[in-house]
Amino acid sequence: MTSRRIPRYVAGLLVSCLVLTGCQPDDSKNTSPLPTASVTGKVVCGFASQESFVTALGTSDFSLNGSMPDLRGSKNPDGSKLSQAGCSAFTKDAPLEALKISVRLLNAADRWDAVVPSKLAAGGLDFVFPTDEGLGFATAGKNADDDAAQAHLIVGDWHYFVSIHPHVKGRDAVQDAVALIRQTVTQLNLPKTGKLPRPTATPSS
Repeated sequence: MTSRRIPRYVAGLLVSCLVLTGCQPDDSKNTSPLPTASVTGKVVCGFASQESFVTALGTSDFSLNGSMPDLRGSKNPDGSKLSQAGCSAFTKDAPLEALKISVRLLNAADRWDAVVPSKLAAGGLDFVFPTDEGLGFATAGKNADDDAAQAHLIVGDWHYFVSIHPHVKGRDAVQDAVALIRQTVTQLNLPKTGKLPRPTATPSS
């Protein structure tokens, strides 16, 4: 058997690939479902799974912004100390957040909270959370420019929200949004019993 020598410039490119990128192209999409329980691996923004972000977006080429600060010197009505939690991913191809997770106390924005019972009352949703998980839904965007999926869930005194903007080939964005909310609920482990008034549906015009 004769061996073939690799040209020097090709060998140099291979070494550069190994050193700079690990030879893992961002366009190699993962089609397996996201985990729905606790976060494993590297945690970003204090609570979110970096691996899940990479899988849902189909790329590791994004920047992150977010945190989960606590209240200072006081507690929420449910006894928790979290002020709010958020984590947003930005890619060069999307003018807005490519993926966003936010967790806010109920009644911080009444209209926003009312979206949940209003949409549930209207029906026609792609996914409705079981009542033992809370009050919530997930739905896919209807147009190409819409978010690929959004999900809302009210658990206790907290409103959890996820949006995924890019339509990633091979991914079910609705199921990814649902999984990311479930991960967040588990990771933050906030009280499940609410003390604040529940949001009500906005009457249709």
